[in-house]
Amino acid sequence: MQRAYGKVVNNTQNMHILQINQTNSAEKAGAIKKDTIVKAQMLNGDWHAAKILEADFTKEDDPLIQNALHSNQINQSDVTQIKFKYYVTFVDQNRRLDSWLLQNQIQLLPKQNIDIEETSRQKMKDDLLNKFNKANLFDNDEHAGMDKRQMQDHEEATKIKTIRNIELGGHLLQTWYYSPFPREFHVDTIFSCDFCLDFFLEKNQKDLHVLQCILKHPPGDEIYRDEKLSVFEVDGYLQRKYCENLCLISKLFLDHKTLRYDCSPFRFYVICEPRPTCFQIAGYFSKEKGQVEQNLSCILVLPSYQRKGYGKFLIEFSYELSLIEKRTGTPERPLSDLGFRSYITWWTQKIVSILLESEDQTISIQNIADLTSIDQNDILYVLENFKILRKNDPNSKPFLFTQKEYLEEILNHIGKPSKKVIRENIHWVPHMIKFNKN
Repeated sequence: MQRAYGKVVNNTQNMHILQINQTNSAEKAGAIKKDTIVKAQMLNGDWHAAKILEADFTKEDDPLIQNALHSNQINQSDVTQIKFKYYVTFVDQNRRLDSWLLQNQIQLLPKQNIDIEETSRQKMKDDLLNKFNKANLFDNDEHAGMDKRQMQDHEEATKIKTIRNIELGGHLLQTWYYSPFPREFHVDTIFSCDFCLDFFLEKNQKDLHVLQCILKHPPGDEIYRDEKLSVFEVDGYLQRKYCENLCLISKLFLDHKTLRYDCSPFRFYVICEPRPTCFQIAGYFSKEKGQVEQNLSCILVLPSYQRKGYGKFLIEFSYELSLIEKRTGTPERPLSDLGFRSYITWWTQKIVSILLESEDQTISIQNIADLTSIDQNDILYVLENFKILRKNDPNSKPFLFTQKEYLEEILNHIGKPSKKVIRENIHWVPHMIKFNKN
């Protein structure tokens, strides 16, 4: 199991267990029963098989009703006919697509047996592996560390998103997953301060707070700046409230993360876009203090800043810090689906580029590790699964197949490099690491 901060916990005792203020959907006369397989309308308008997790009555002032009216999906005359809303999870799709839908977005199917037992995550992994034309590239089970009962407890505790939207950085973001916000914030939309990340129930409350908020950037040291980005290092011990807010918000977009409330063992590296009078948060990664093997614990780019190369920028930045520390590093496992894709792409681009630059020079896995700070096991995975590390026969010594055309084809297939970290712009020295004598 992954974490946003704090130690890994393989149970739900430290999580806010969702308690829905609703009667069982079976008790709602006329409602479709829980666990029924239906056809439901996705955000893009397509219809897809889905499973009903909860049902509830609608009211005229329900945000779902108001949004449907505003977007002309329904007419005012339809409002009295829509009595129910349903929370559904789509078959073979990521849980980030789970959502509340009005009854006109639900269609009953003929009775049939549909097996929806945990297929979505494996399907995404298979799709990714097929894209790169290889198999078993990484053991990246997002349920790692959880037995079947713990997985069921996790799914039950987090199955319903209690916040539908969050306004942050001038963007209204639709949330992907459950996050253990206090119960009073279980509403349609919350509003977050762009700087201290405090959250509010009303926009006018947030606007009033912003006028008084003394922060204009994350409360830490700026350790990197280029023309488009800055990175701030924030100590989880010194800035607990900020880091707790950051982790609660990040959990809205990360699924299998177990949150605990002591973030003091971590440092957070927050990426921002500079503005004329402030710095706008775009994402972050966290790193456990004193951790020697792992150079990254959690990584997130906010949805409004994705597809800009910021994810791979953060990955590269974590390895640049490892280079300064003169040690190799690897991310904490397991990785999310998006993190998995980003790491495989970045590792491959980095390793293959070094092989191309080396040309006829002799190079070893140790050499690559020294140049990149990538852990040797991760280098080995890439080399083996792209068939760069080969053997002429089972008993022969392995060698690196570095034919220029073959390596260039891999780079073309993996995609273009993202925004680069300018090494000279990093102003940072390693923190002291205390080793346990025991």
